Amino acid sequence: MRFAQPRTDTTGTRMLVIDAGTLPAIAVFGGLVLLAVLMRPLLAVDETRYFSVAWEMSQGSSFLVPHLNGETYSHKPPLLFWLINAVWYFFGTDSVAARLVAPSFGMLSIWLTARLARKLWPNDHDSARLAPWILATTGAFLLFGSLTAFDAMLTAATLLALTGIFQARRSPGYRAWLGVGLAIAFGIMAKGPVILLHVLPVALLLPLWAERSTRPALGRWYGGVGLSLLTALAVVAVWLVPALQAGGADYQADILWRQHAGRVVESFAHQRPFWFYLAILPLMTWPWTWSRKVLGSLTLTRLRADEGLRFCIVWAASALILFSLTAGKQPHYLLPELPAVAILIARAAYGSRAQSRGETPTRPFVGLIVPTLLCAVGLAISVGLFPALAERDLLMPAPSVIGALAVLAGLLMLVLRLRSRIVTWALLAPALLLIAHLLADPVLHRAYDPSLIGRHLAAFESQGIAIAYSGYNGEFTYAGRLTRPLGVLHDDAAVAAWTAVHPGGAIITRKAIDDPLLRPLDSYNFRGRNYYLLEVMESPSAARVRAHP
Repeated sequence: MRFAQPRTDTTGTRMLVIDAGTLPAIAVFGGLVLLAVLMRPLLAVDETRYFSVAWEMSQGSSFLVPHLNGETYSHKPPLLFWLINAVWYFFGTDSVAARLVAPSFGMLSIWLTARLARKLWPNDHDSARLAPWILATTGAFLLFGSLTAFDAMLTAATLLALTGIFQARRSPGYRAWLGVGLAIAFGIMAKGPVILLHVLPVALLLPLWAERSTRPALGRWYGGVGLSLLTALAVVAVWLVPALQAGGADYQADILWRQHAGRVVESFAHQRPFWFYLAILPLMTWPWTWSRKVLGSLTLTRLRADEGLRFCIVWAASALILFSLTAGKQPHYLLPELPAVAILIARAAYGSRAQSRGETPTRPFVGLIVPTLLCAVGLAISVGLFPALAERDLLMPAPSVIGALAVLAGLLMLVLRLRSRIVTWALLAPALLLIAHLLADPVLHRAYDPSLIGRHLAAFESQGIAIAYSGYNGEFTYAGRLTRPLGVLHDDAAVAAWTAVHPGGAIITRKAIDDPLLRPLDSYNFRGRNYYLLEVMESPSAARVRAHP
């Protein structure tokens, strides 16, 4: 990544020239994601669950209705699982390529961010060149964009829909609205109707961001919004109608209400106070909003300066408000708004109009706080300042800490020596990602790798496998390439009943069980908890029945 230094044009105005295009930004993001995927196992419970759903689909469960542990899985639509199965078809089920399916939409989002910036300001090439770099080197986007999840897909769908909305504002016509409808359908198939919270406010609040003198007639505009919604409904119905028929009454109730509208009204999990997103906003936008130059540029006067900035403000602010009002909150729910932040910063702080004010970016010393704190925590854990972690075998080895400190030292040297201040800001999140994986890699593979348990469970599959005294989210199904559902045993009576009919089977449990029919085989530290693998022994009465039927 190489940014040219500010230069002076023929009028004497200082301009920022970025000697890099969108493709290198995508390559940098993709390279960092590949490094992260290679350094860590599938993470429970989300990544392991989604791969297990895709695995069960590949083993013969319905392609219309996803399944998890033999039960219909209504939490998410099937698009991600279809794509993973498509990759498995060509590259095999053990390939790293399947773990790059979701992150590839992060790379697509980087390109779409540059494309939207060009449409917002056709004559401002600096903003269109810098916005994808800001997005690609924002810490939260790097972290969540590297996971097998639905949010990078939703981000790409949101960008496609909003680009179509702005295109419809500039060139009215049904074609643009049909494109918006297809993008909304893509978002619904990726994560569900939640895409409407990211897209509809911008379309409905046209009077807040469009220039009054050139604003289209509201009746025609809202008719186009309706056309896009009908288009999305028609496309989604191609999958949804047969899926509802195949899934049964419970699946219908779940997918039409409980798993989507129900999360907004009354959260099943992740319930947090209304101010949660405001509290984490500095971390979600780190490191770029930690710059004094950026914060100084994001004033109300500047942000109201033109239509494109108002468009991005309505996009980001409306989503922040709506998601703050919902019951369930997770940081990655706002991932589709990070492109809006990147475009705002690129235009207001570093774009051609901002550079004409002659402002110089500061060095990112404040932004260094986050990687420095992470290294300090890693060092403290390594020397044993947290005994509880040592008991759970979560200590970080000295070589990992030394490597992380070396990366931090190298980052500090670059910050001090590089002439381009923008480049040094862009280095912070990639360096943090490398530091985090250097520190966490040994712990993740020792205590968070589901394959350590999964491959041992696979040996007992023909006799039966159960998990006792806890729920099951598919942690071991894909890891062990299991082809049958696990029994879920919640109490002593269920354990006794199951062992009676599964001699030679196995039970995995977080609770030690003192039973003569259960022989301890091994114990594991998984996600900081002790798991015990027990083999079901044959009872004397069962043996007599088998010998004398």
